[in-house]
Amino acid sequence: MHPVTTTLVGPEDRPADVIEVTMAAAERRNALGEAMLGGLTAAILKAEATGCRALILRAEPGVSTWSAGYDITALPIDGSDPLTWTNPLEAFLHVLRAAPFPVIAAVEGGVWGGACELVMTCDLVVASSSATFAVTPARLGVPYNTAGVAHFLAALPLNVAKEMFFTADPITAQSAWEYGVVNRLVDDGPEMQQVARDLGRRIATRAPLAIRAIKGEMTALTDARSLTSDDFERLTELRRAAWTSEDYQEGVRAFVEKRSPNFTGE
Repeated sequence: MHPVTTTLVGPEDRPADVIEVTMAAAERRNALGEAMLGGLTAAILKAEATGCRALILRAEPGVSTWSAGYDITALPIDGSDPLTWTNPLEAFLHVLRAAPFPVIAAVEGGVWGGACELVMTCDLVVASSSATFAVTPARLGVPYNTAGVAHFLAALPLNVAKEMFFTADPITAQSAWEYGVVNRLVDDGPEMQQVARDLGRRIATRAPLAIRAIKGEMTALTDARSLTSDDFERLTELRRAAWTSEDYQEGVRAFVEKRSPNFTGE
């Protein structure tokens, strides 16, 4: 089965104006591996080519996990950087930010790690009250990349982002709504789908060229500042120390073996 499916949900006279893209790999908890990210990228680019005015990104109805985040089994354990500036997730998020139409995340279930960054990179978020959000690299010993951290800082208050990264504990959809991450907080999956579709259809009635220009301006104005060479060198060294550590190897092993890791700081 293909990991991504596409449905036209716009108004009856222009159904392609609003496109719903569904992550359909629940058996892998919609992990963001090569096939999933490739399918999502293709769906975004196809929607752009067909004149889409709003896109909804969701999982299949009733899932317990919206997405488990970056595919841990794809992480290297040979001492190379596990999350380079050009990793597949970062490449997809670049495509997402560059899309000329608003992207609405329709969320139910757990959202983990890189999937949180995906949700926060979307333009609008509709979430079921049962959804949760957790940033989990500290559970695995993975040093999150600098561009990704910048995305979280753009979406969350600094102290909240720090707590999420440092504890790896989930926050509720209610908390995410209070922090301004969630635009619409709804009771259940069917209501979430309806609210997301209504929001997409409403956007589709507005001037698409104006929206395209405004989104481009917002993206440019919220991009992280350029790092100096000293910044880049210092941050790269900190990340290198983490990804070449025994803790990193232990975190990946523990995930695969479905046990709690024993981190030693070495």
